[in-house]
Amino acid sequence: MSRIVVNFMHGRGLIFNAEDYLKLRFEYRIVGNLIGVPVSHPRNVNQQGMPVVLSAYEVKLLLDKEIITLVDKTGVLQQVPSEEQSQQYGAMVEQQKQEMHMPVVEKRLEAFRKHMPRIIEGKRRKLLKSGVKEEDIHLDPEQLLDQEKERIMQEKFDQMVQIPINHPLPLEFFERPIALSAQEDVKYRVFESLWQQGGFITTGDAFGCDFLLYPGDPMCFHASHTVHVLAGGVSQKLDAKYLIRICRLSVVVNKLCVIAYVDVSSDEVHFETLEWEGNVTNKGDTF
Repeated sequence: MSRIVVNFMHGRGLIFNAEDYLKLRFEYRIVGNLIGVPVSHPRNVNQQGMPVVLSAYEVKLLLDKEIITLVDKTGVLQQVPSEEQSQQYGAMVEQQKQEMHMPVVEKRLEAFRKHMPRIIEGKRRKLLKSGVKEEDIHLDPEQLLDQEKERIMQEKFDQMVQIPINHPLPLEFFERPIALSAQEDVKYRVFESLWQQGGFITTGDAFGCDFLLYPGDPMCFHASHTVHVLAGGVSQKLDAKYLIRICRLSVVVNKLCVIAYVDVSSDEVHFETLEWEGNVTNKGDTF
């Protein structure tokens, strides 16, 4: 199986190929984050499009599973293109213009064919008025069609030049690994454990947690759990305010609160689910 190429740029993993992204999403449950604009609605700020940026944990997981190849093209992309590359790109742009031009030409010619009898009659009358004898008038429909096509081809049309997301020319690159800090490595262990158990995982910055856990694709499901990672493991001191804060937060967003940590003695990832019940002893009080 050929690996998917992920570009390492500005400290992040980027995917520019839509088919590669769909494969990662539907086959490997990697969500990523769309950061571009949709081609069909470039001015719509409420929708995102290609490219896709992957988190460091997603990149690390895919590298460990030998699903992707992380490449660095930064140096090559910063170089001035050669004369040959400029000519190749110019030829590609001209081909795109021709491909956009031909449907317009065909549409105009189709209308010309539809009205061919009226066009021939109009030209015949014009020739008669100019003094040409009836027997000297010879109007060939195919010749008229060729003349019309030549005229249309010389006209200028408004055209949109496509700016490719993925680099259109082959480039040299080198593979590179991804390095995580000690704290990020703990979070990666948690991310990997959650991924192995199924479901979809995304970053939880918008909900004040480390990860969000989904029972299915985030396009169809809301997150069911907020996951908070204890970088210090079981030895990390937890105060009551922190526990109250994360529990109340999960209640507000209607999700279950999960604390995750790595047990140093067994080197295994453990999960603890917390549920906020409020002040149980005062439930019967009336005010």
